[in-house]
Amino acid sequence: MNRRTFTFGAAGALASSFCGPARAQVMARTQLGDAEILVLSDGGFQLPLSMIARDTPLPQIEALTGGKGPAQTVLNVTCLKRGKETILFDCGAGANFLAGSGKLAASLDAAGIAPDSVTHVLFTHLHPDHLWGALDEFDSPAFPNAAWLAARDEVAFWTDAKVYERLPEDRHAFAAGAQRILKGLQDGLKTFAAGEEVLPGIAAVATPGHTPGHVSFELRQGSDRLFVLGDAATHPVASFAHPEWKPASDHDADRAVLSRKTALGRAADEKLRVIGYHLPGGGIGTVERTSNAFRFVPAGA
Repeated sequence: MNRRTFTFGAAGALASSFCGPARAQVMARTQLGDAEILVLSDGGFQLPLSMIARDTPLPQIEALTGGKGPAQTVLNVTCLKRGKETILFDCGAGANFLAGSGKLAASLDAAGIAPDSVTHVLFTHLHPDHLWGALDEFDSPAFPNAAWLAARDEVAFWTDAKVYERLPEDRHAFAAGAQRILKGLQDGLKTFAAGEEVLPGIAAVATPGHTPGHVSFELRQGSDRLFVLGDAATHPVASFAHPEWKPASDHDADRAVLSRKTALGRAADEKLRVIGYHLPGGGIGTVERTSNAFRFVPAGA
């Protein structure tokens, strides 16, 4: 097992990581220089297997993933602890999304992290399973002392009065939820541009397509680096072996394909550790090039 990473319940086989619902827990721990990184579970939920790739025959998806019926997806919230800072990357689904999600509060408790100790929340994008945990049951910020940071293009998209015209009807609830929650954050919400250093040692990397303003984050501590992918890759096999496949959850599928290929290529070529929001076993691993595309290698495999 990699000496820098200890993965709880880590991955024998990728397929087995999708069996059963995800629980509230610390999924993995690793170091970034002298800083600590924890991967906290927000639970998980099931999705139709067909959502892995629109316009791809279901038997082809089944053959690649080795499964039939719904796919179990997990929700990994990355937490960086350095000095007096406790930084979350996304904040889970909260209580009002899909059954099985919304377990971040319990996972924080398991990690010994009090909500009022969180200093920053950085968003990869503003889909419900990444944003809706920002407010508590009283519609107050779940992390009362945190600064909230999101990409300017992402906030502009979801708060535009014409956003409903740019979304299919089944996504209108996503926009309504985003607008309600962003309003609830009020003055605590700050925006940044992709490419900026958002905080010292944390740079936003443009990976649009899954949503118009989706970003990933490159974390640096000394010579050590790590890439928080967000939803630039959402399946541990399909996203890597077939980055050209177009998940049903991607807003601009062609743009997402380009972002996915670029991000995975960079991770492979620069030998970056990555954390994927929906990847199993805590989502920590590396990316390798294959003869045709890429392969996700879980930490410790």
